[in-house]
Amino acid sequence: MKTHVRKIQIIVFLILLMVILSGCDYQGLGGEYPESFRISGDVETPLTVNTMMGYPIMRVTRDENNYTAIALKQVIDEAVPRSKSYDLLLIGEDGLSSKISGADLSGCHLSYSSRYDWELINTLHPISSQIKNLSTIIVISTDLADDKQAIGIDDQQGYRQTSAGNLFLEGFTEKRIFEGQSELKGRTVTVYTTHKQILPEQLLNYQTEFAVFGRDGSIKFDKKSDKNYFEISETTISFTASDLTTIDDVAGVLADPPRVSITDVASDTIHQLDKGNNVMVIELDGLSWTMLKTAGEQGKAPYLSSLTAQQALSVYPPISPVGLAAMITGTLPSSNGIKDREVMDFNGMDIFERALTLGKTVAYIEGDIKMLNTSIEPVLSVNEGDQDSQVFKNSQKAITEKNQLIFTHFHSIDDDATTYGPYSQEAIEQIFQVDRMVLELTREFKGTVIITADHGLHPTSSGGSHGRICYEDMQVPYIVIKTEPVS
Repeated sequence: MKTHVRKIQIIVFLILLMVILSGCDYQGLGGEYPESFRISGDVETPLTVNTMMGYPIMRVTRDENNYTAIALKQVIDEAVPRSKSYDLLLIGEDGLSSKISGADLSGCHLSYSSRYDWELINTLHPISSQIKNLSTIIVISTDLADDKQAIGIDDQQGYRQTSAGNLFLEGFTEKRIFEGQSELKGRTVTVYTTHKQILPEQLLNYQTEFAVFGRDGSIKFDKKSDKNYFEISETTISFTASDLTTIDDVAGVLADPPRVSITDVASDTIHQLDKGNNVMVIELDGLSWTMLKTAGEQGKAPYLSSLTAQQALSVYPPISPVGLAAMITGTLPSSNGIKDREVMDFNGMDIFERALTLGKTVAYIEGDIKMLNTSIEPVLSVNEGDQDSQVFKNSQKAITEKNQLIFTHFHSIDDDATTYGPYSQEAIEQIFQVDRMVLELTREFKGTVIITADHGLHPTSSGGSHGRICYEDMQVPYIVIKTEPVS
């Protein structure tokens, strides 16, 4: 009898234990669950989540069911979305997904159970947002201007931006790429990797060619091919060219770009010096191709508009020190190392050092600050309200001193275009003033004159700006003329 009672007690205990455990979440050693999910897309820090440890635990009730959960917002914040405005694409193991706004994640929770693994418990959203067996959360920037990793695209349709998260949402082709084979005792194994690919034709419209810019300052020109593609990685977009070289982190793409580049300044300068010709390089900071065209149409660039000009491509990012370094070294930022305003020491020789090795006399006329640590010290021009007037006077002096290489850097066009806008009356009037100074310098100088700009500008609500990959920022005039002094 006692044995029978003992058996009943054991059975009751086991039943109670099963009831208790059924209301508990499974956790393994160290508080980790056997399944995890991944947060990626437009975030600073992609994240794998396999535990509730480290987050405040709460009890959540939905449809009379109780859940042990953590707040979704706290987990997303740990991944650090790149934009304050974003959506979340919630993806289950079965491929079912739903999108919700990240603007208000109150009532959104994550729970874990042995039945559904990770599960969304959203008490204030429709039930279709409650993805079970969660595998991935893609963060999608909705304010791309706020996302510093968004890529710029410019073509006949105009300028726009996208991102890894947005491209993931818009769709891609999943391809298996052959990686290799191995064999053991007659049994062969073939290895593939999976890639989320987007063809160039799906990303932009181009006639013959396009240019892809890397955040490291590299550029890759390519044409239609069955071998090139863009690829979505966890947080960025990469590009594989038709020659199978790659850009790991794409900053932007331009359709049908010019092949002339501001890096040509160095080779053109040294070529002319080698031939025995004196050279003057005139850099018109901030003068884009479209700004010169607009000024010319208004009669505000009579001299510059009369010269034969080519469109030239700037470098990324299109800002003054980066453009200047590209001109004087003849190399891209990925090679010369100047990729922002913080670094002043560049890799390689500049045109001043190369000219000196040829036995030439050189002069470098700057504004009121030194932008780079060049091989010679620049002649700084004190800003007394009209900085370029002093740049002009110092350039005239350099001509009088019969320097064989003169590099002169005008700044006022960029200043006014930034303050008032690139097509404002003030900016166009300043182009007119600089046009007159350039005319006078070319009248006084004998030799080859190269006239170009480091970058252009695009309009903003507060004036003008530059630094993105668009035609207005990236396309500048490139003019080469032979001059004789006018008495």
